[in-house]
Amino acid sequence: MQNKSLTPSKFQPLQLPQSPVSLSPNKNLTGSARVIRDLVADIYNNIQNWNNYHIKGSQAIKRIVLLKSENINEYSNELEDAINDLYGITKHLNTCKEKLEIYKEQILALSKTEKRLDPVFISLTVEDMVTLIETVVASYSEESKVKNMVLEHTAHVRNTDEAMFFAASWTLQPFITNDINLKMETLLVETGHRKFI
Repeated sequence: MQNKSLTPSKFQPLQLPQSPVSLSPNKNLTGSARVIRDLVADIYNNIQNWNNYHIKGSQAIKRIVLLKSENINEYSNELEDAINDLYGITKHLNTCKEKLEIYKEQILALSKTEKRLDPVFISLTVEDMVTLIETVVASYSEESKVKNMVLEHTAHVRNTDEAMFFAASWTLQPFITNDINLKMETLLVETGHRKFI
């Protein structure tokens, strides 16, 4: 009987190329790598702004639901203030969505001029990054539609169940899934904004 621990392994470790970020930690990147790295940082920062406004919106919608549950047919000054807060927050979210669309257009423009097929950083080509960014931006665009729908209808709900539905629609963000968050993390790791664990 042969000792299994001495048998040569058929598997070999995967060797990834080193990222230009790690190869030149004290130097600035140039060219496409720099543009892509900056775009990913802009997208991430914009999503952080989105998250802050989302939380503020959740608080505003909670106030609206509480006010509507006390008296479903009353339109008080307090309710109007809460709706105005939600309106302002939704405008900020729409601005975040518009900026994401601009970043998507910038990476698409870069992909038309950049014809290299090898990875830009570690393992993803420009086309791979375009696909990831398009998916992330599309999910935030869809979520923006939900936010606008909640804003339009939440003050005019006819019962507490409707109010709770709109509150849940805002809070849960059904289009921003774990898969979308993973895609964003992939972009951050790929471009050197996050370190490998």
